[in-house]
Amino acid sequence: MASSQVKSTKTSTISIGLCGAAGRMGREIFRSVALSSDIHIVKAYETEEHRFLGAKLGDAVFEADTVDSFLEDCQVFVDFSAPPQRVLDHLKIAAERKVGAIVGSTGIDDKTRDAMQKFAQKIPLLYAANMSLGVNVLMALAQKTQEILGGGFDVDIIETHHRGKQDAPSGTSLMIEQQLRLVDKEVEVRHHSVRAGDVVGEHTVQFTGIGERLELIHRATSREAFTKGTMAAIRFIARQQPGFYDMRRVLGI
Repeated sequence: MASSQVKSTKTSTISIGLCGAAGRMGREIFRSVALSSDIHIVKAYETEEHRFLGAKLGDAVFEADTVDSFLEDCQVFVDFSAPPQRVLDHLKIAAERKVGAIVGSTGIDDKTRDAMQKFAQKIPLLYAANMSLGVNVLMALAQKTQEILGGGFDVDIIETHHRGKQDAPSGTSLMIEQQLRLVDKEVEVRHHSVRAGDVVGEHTVQFTGIGERLELIHRATSREAFTKGTMAAIRFIARQQPGFYDMRRVLGI
């Protein structure tokens, strides 16, 4: 694996390590952190075969390092790497070092989620397949709508993402379904996935009854929506005790 020590004189109250730093979200987080006064990236992490190895991203230069040393200077670890097993490997070390963690990776299955909850007994850990504040409000509204409407309505989740997105349905769609099942575990939810162009992300939760249809829609027009949520999550998790958290806790809903 590979990481980078960020050479910067900027002072900060929250020192973070960023995994998946050269990806779409990683690059956006770099830009947001550069504009903040209270968050500082001390380490940026990627796989050792990554094409950015040795290149600069802002003040960071990607250099070879170990996962263990990557976490030694961090208060909060932010992980956007993809494979679930890699996420668990990182969390194991974070738990040993008592470093708070935020996981924004998609494709997290129930088995991985259960394992994450065990790590959360030792460290504050926040997991969200989608860090957007608006999407997490959408989830709360979908849950409340299911509560109010009850049975008798067909439920469909339609999501559209850029053509490079591999997982379908999206992690966000599965999280919406999970919220609906907290109201009615027997609810039938149909998923519809579209992969096209450069769409950042769009989710529609559609409740269809006889003679009427209700739609809840969230559209992300730039990845800034996700980075705003990530920054809020960093500030939240930095002051929490061990536990398993989500973005609704950050929003207070």
